[in-house]
Parts: sequence; C-alpha cells; structure tokens
Amino acid sequence: STLFLHHVHPLYNPHMGVENAGPLLYSLVRFAKCRRIVEVGAGYTTLYLLQALKDNEDEMQRVVDLDLEGRLRLLDYPFGTPRLKEWLPTSSNDSGSSLLCIDNCEHQRETASSAVNVARTLGLDHLLQFLKGDAFDALETHFSEDESIDMLWCDFGVGARMRDYVSKVWRFVRPGGFLVCHSTLTNARTREWLEAVRQ
Repeated sequence: STLFLHHVHPLYNPHMGVENAGPLLYSLVRFAKCRRIVEVGAGYTTLYLLQALKDNEDEMQRVVDLDLEGRLRLLDYPFGTPRLKEWLPTSSNDSGSSLLCIDNCEHQRETASSAVNVARTLGLDHLLQFLKGDAFDALETHFSEDESIDMLWCDFGVGARMRDYVSKVWRFVRPGGFLVCHSTLTNARTREWLEAVRQ
C-alpha cells in the first residue's frame, strides 16, 4: 500500500542492495505460506517479511471463514484441507506467525534499529522479535527444537564463514523450508560458497 511504502522508504539504503529483494521475499513468503521466519541482518527487508506474514494471516482467516460457512467448495467438492485451522491464533497473544530478526547493529549504515520503530508504526510489531547479538550463536540459544524454521533469510556479509554458518544452523530449517542468501552474485566469497554447494 501507499502507507506501507511511505513508512518503509526511509529504511532504503542503496549500499545494502535489497531494493528488489524486499518485494521478492514478500512474494516468496506469500506464495509458500511461510509462518516462522528468521532474518539475519534486519532492516528494509524486515518490513516486507512482516507484511507478508500479516497478509498471509489475513488471507488464511478469510479461507477458514469460508470453510466454516460451507462455501469453500469447488463444484460440489470441499476444497479446504483439515490443516486450515492451524492458521488460526491459539490465543490473543499468539499470532501463529513470527519473524525473529538477529542483528548486531554494528554495520556502519545499519537500519535494523529503525525497522523496529517502523514495524510498530505499521502495527506489525506483534509479529516481530528482535534479538541484538551474533548470528552464529543466536539460533542455538533461541530454539529448543530442530526443523522449526520455514525460511532463513541470510542478509549479512558472512562471506567465507557462510559454510560454517549454514552447517551450524541447517538443522533448524524444516524439510521443504528455504535458505535464502543475499549477495550470492556480488559477494565473491558468498559466491564461492554457492558454487561449492552446486558442485
């Protein structure tokens, strides 16, 4: 919406190179219906991820409502699935979807701290948990169970440490989940990691 773009625009920084990544991540989350996301390196893309989670929740609530009204049918066949109700919050404090952002806020042009304020302004902060710290230790201390993340968005210049990081956190990504990495074309060391994965 115009309101969303107005509030997100100040977070845009050409040095970060995510002007196209934000809308791409929004579309991926909407299409794949990711619910539990971890973002390493918060900022501009944070708001796109949060909006996608909120829009997914709204969409699935409409689908659940149609199902409860008996209108979720294709011809004379019930079109819904038994898992639809999993999308409903279990309590007023639990939206069912969440974005954990991990950032050490040490980048010279960091926008992570501002992202939290914009999320609050847009009413998306209930989906956001911000953790200031090192990404290499955060997941192991934050998650108690494996295979719990639908999408891990690595938006940080880890470069040569990428192999070590992915091998350490891969167990948290559920089967069929996504590992999305920034700068696989423009960061030579991250590109080396990607080519090693291909091989």
